[in-house]
Amino acid sequence: MASPKAQLYLDIAAKGLCILGAALMIFGRGAWFYAGVATVVLGVLFIGGSLIATRTLRHRGWDGTGRPPAG
Repeated sequence: MASPKAQLYLDIAAKGLCILGAALMIFGRGAWFYAGVATVVLGVLFIGGSLIATRTLRHRGWDGTGRPPAG
């Protein structure tokens, strides 16, 4: 992802999905519990995508130029 805004939106969506899934698991009955589990799993996958996007953004400065590795 080339944009820091896209990474931010992905992170917000991931946390929202996890919160929604937890609420479904707590308050849902029957099939809603399993829908909550699936929503949390989807949120965790989004969090993984957000972490990968952050790792690729870390190697560039905010102006798009490359930075030397730390250390």
